[in-house]
Amino acid sequence: MSCPFYSNGLCYNPSVVSTYGRPSSAVVKQEVCNTKSYRECDYFADPPDQEVPKEVYPIIHKIACTVYSECPNFLVRRFGEEDCVAYCKAVEKYIPRNSVAKCVELWKNCPYLSLTGEK
Repeated sequence: MSCPFYSNGLCYNPSVVSTYGRPSSAVVKQEVCNTKSYRECDYFADPPDQEVPKEVYPIIHKIACTVYSECPNFLVRRFGEEDCVAYCKAVEKYIPRNSVAKCVELWKNCPYLSLTGEK
């Protein structure tokens, strides 16, 4: 079992992304990330036990916890051990799974950027 924040040599932990501005390999330790001892990592924290908001429908909103976008309005919110959803701060709404790719690849052209003065 490996760390849920580890993927393809990068750490996607929210605190790592916050520190480095993007997922980073700087904190990756193969002997920790790819083993059962991943909880010993300084960056690992058990996700808070939060109830899934009533406006989130897992079949529509659930995404991989490793999704990353450079958009300043894009957040990945974690509920439970492996349930993540995308959230747009500009419109204060959860993003359906089928729209997340646009936030990742086309975020610079997003009309909502102007709502927050980012454009």
